[in-house]
Amino acid sequence: MASMSESYGKSTLRWQQEKDGTFAGVVIADGKRSEILRDEDEARLLVRLKNEAGKLEPLYVGMQGAIDRFLSFMPGGFSGERNLGEERDYKLNAHRQLLDTLSLEKAKQATIDDALNVRKAGVWINLLSPYESMHLKEALEGPNGAAFLQAAAKFADGDVNAGAQGMHLAIKKHGRLSWPTATYFPFLWQPTKHMFLKPTVTRDFAERIGHPFQYDYEAEVTADTYNSLIDLAEETMKAVKPLGARDLIDVQSFIWVVGAYREEDKPG
Repeated sequence: MASMSESYGKSTLRWQQEKDGTFAGVVIADGKRSEILRDEDEARLLVRLKNEAGKLEPLYVGMQGAIDRFLSFMPGGFSGERNLGEERDYKLNAHRQLLDTLSLEKAKQATIDDALNVRKAGVWINLLSPYESMHLKEALEGPNGAAFLQAAAKFADGDVNAGAQGMHLAIKKHGRLSWPTATYFPFLWQPTKHMFLKPTVTRDFAERIGHPFQYDYEAEVTADTYNSLIDLAEETMKAVKPLGARDLIDVQSFIWVVGAYREEDKPG
């Protein structure tokens, strides 16, 4: 039967249906073929082929390698003093401050006063770059501040594309809508459900564990990219929950430590 192919990063996936109805495929990269993978389900075979392709990336260490790297920086794990002090507590405090200032439910009908209250609240942490923080604060201080919060609430409620469009319109006079800006409030409102996205370090992490997010990422804020991010976060949560991870604050910290920390950051 005719074979089918699909580009996947730097690799090509090639597969076909066999005479017995099953499917067989290979990964081709740098002129070399992987071993043949077989499966009764075509969609499942494609997932397996993509996993194999991910392992060919230069930074690939696998999830266990990522866990080992995290623990080399945070020997106490998620409950260790260093992780709590440097990665978790201040994010958790910002989450609580935002809920005290403006809940997600109230944000759906946010007013100009609500926007000003959020601007003045202690919710501003270093997840955002100085420029992103400045642009977002300016938007909240202006006439479109309430619209931005309403759109962020729509994003957090599951309507990612409409929420992104609303945030874009509300902030465009002050700067572009970046992924960190778009995911900031949804993450702080619901860190058990929503993920904060720093694109460079998260793509680096996805490459390390062979996750499709490294290829799925697009700079434009859309549901497709965000759904891939959530899949990455859920896969990571499943792997690190036995280590004591509680929510996506811990997952975001794990990704940041694995991707952004350097050898000189290891404890002496």
